[in-house]
Amino acid sequence: MTARKLDVHRLSHATLRSIAAGGASEADLRLLRSAQRSQLLLVLRALLDHVDEAARRTRHHGGVPSGQTAWRLLCAVEERAPDALETALADPTVMAWALRLLRRLGGSVAGIPSAAPLWADLGQFQALAAAAALRAGVPCVLRVPANRGMVWLPGAGMVGPVARRRWSEAEIRVDLEGAVAHGELGHVLLPRRLSASAPGWRPLRMLRDLAPGGDGAMEPGPWLDMVSPYRDFTRYPRFPDRPDDGRLCVWETRLAAAYALLDRESPVEAAALRVLVRAFVPRPLRRAEGGQVASASSLDAFGMVTLSLPHDETQTAAVLVHETRHQQLNALLSLVELVRTPENPGGESRGRRLYYAPWRSDPRPARGLLHGVFAFAGVGRFWRTHRRHVTGAESGRADFEFAVLREQLREAVAELLTGEELTEQGRLFVGEIAHLVAMWQDDEVTAGPAALARHYCALRRAVWRARHLEIPAPVADRFATAWAARTTAPALPPSTLRPRPDLIRLDTFGPLARSRLSAPDVFTRRRRRASRAGEPVLRAGYAAVAGDAEQAALGYAEWTAQDPWDPEAWIGAVLALPDSTRGAGAALLLDRPEAVVGVLRALAAAGGGHPAPADLAQWLGGSSS
Repeated sequence: MTARKLDVHRLSHATLRSIAAGGASEADLRLLRSAQRSQLLLVLRALLDHVDEAARRTRHHGGVPSGQTAWRLLCAVEERAPDALETALADPTVMAWALRLLRRLGGSVAGIPSAAPLWADLGQFQALAAAAALRAGVPCVLRVPANRGMVWLPGAGMVGPVARRRWSEAEIRVDLEGAVAHGELGHVLLPRRLSASAPGWRPLRMLRDLAPGGDGAMEPGPWLDMVSPYRDFTRYPRFPDRPDDGRLCVWETRLAAAYALLDRESPVEAAALRVLVRAFVPRPLRRAEGGQVASASSLDAFGMVTLSLPHDETQTAAVLVHETRHQQLNALLSLVELVRTPENPGGESRGRRLYYAPWRSDPRPARGLLHGVFAFAGVGRFWRTHRRHVTGAESGRADFEFAVLREQLREAVAELLTGEELTEQGRLFVGEIAHLVAMWQDDEVTAGPAALARHYCALRRAVWRARHLEIPAPVADRFATAWAARTTAPALPPSTLRPRPDLIRLDTFGPLARSRLSAPDVFTRRRRRASRAGEPVLRAGYAAVAGDAEQAALGYAEWTAQDPWDPEAWIGAVLALPDSTRGAGAALLLDRPEAVVGVLRALAAAGGGHPAPADLAQWLGGSSS
């Protein structure tokens, strides 16, 4: 914070290769974290140049406190107790607040609009200074914003309520006697040990056993954040959740078990997690039931992960590896350009090539695909290692996850390397991952999980193509004319991308496959219930996952009869058949389903009826044989 000789962060090619291959050393990780701290200081300094001018233009009774006052106090804290300052700055929501405010002051329409009045967003500079001064014991009196009477103290927690109104001001007073928050409703005395609960005080929930030093004494965090107003990636400010000791205990137990698993099996990933992740934001308490966990990281909040509750410690560990990899890459991208075309503020794809990301249902730009490749390379390595430590159902589950990811990564890295968006450093980075994934292809995987993985990958690929690719309409019309005339199909042209987010729906095959492998008895009971319910989509899915080709065929036939325009039903029907019984058009229906969709639409528009997709695929396949 104070004036010192500036240095620059340097990243060697050796470090870049090491990070790409998943072998980041502690020095590499601390370089990434240090770079993010520097970025935060630059953002705060940029804010300092604008907040007072913005405050002068903001109507607020009594005016807005000066940002210079807060900055001088932060500098005083740094001189007296630097650890106190670091604890406040280590709160990922500080960066979230600062970046959003900086965009707001710059008139940017990007990001999330704030529901807070401008004076309150500006006033959080005082809250940051108050939090640092409170930990350092530096006497001060500061006016700070209060949302519904609650005052934010970064890196510590929330105090209040001290007021009734939606937005008001409170006073934080720190002296030799302690600290107190004053508002129109009265005052709250803050405990000297800020991690302890007290009336009117909601602290961040410290996970001391998971800290780098074991007791949380050496470095701040990690913690469960259920209180900070800037902890949400989609809206802010957010009011604190109601404390629930039972819920918190479940989260603490699950996270502790996942950390222990990573320490035993994947120490490199465990080290990255401990260095880079500072806060977990729990989503509503619901179990993943063997499916996918909702988790996220953000460029705006380095060190923070939001996630729903995974169903066991193994899935928790996989999710933590995934999100830690996103943290690594977010930090890395602030130091080196890996993709030439940056993401535009609105996240749109104007003028950029979009790719098939096998783990996503929507087309992705190169930067997004790179994030997925790096994150899932870490998860793939986790499952590859985990296979050697487990037996029984857990072994089958690990085999499936590994087999899926090695195939998906093989496709994704090949796509990235054939594109033109990667810089020289980006190609080096992705090349390291490609080398790693290539070595995985020779690993043996148990037959059952391997077959399910092949089925799943082929299904996702074909359904994605049917949704988001198309052949030109005039060409489809020519095919429809040729079909009606019973002549040979013309040669198929290349397909073009036309994203259709409206056609995307939740994946069902993946969760069913995971359920069969991890809990076969539960899978069987649920399959029986689905059969009695008579829902063809579920009946077909359960039968396909169980390898029951006869029942799968019946289910997919019912599905097609119910919705003849849904290509997922046609694709699923083909994949459910043994290879030896698939018709001549099966390959085209899997490789170019968008051509079948396009010609069917053209036939319908011309009044040519709706032939069986398999028959049309067989005819179209004759043009490409």
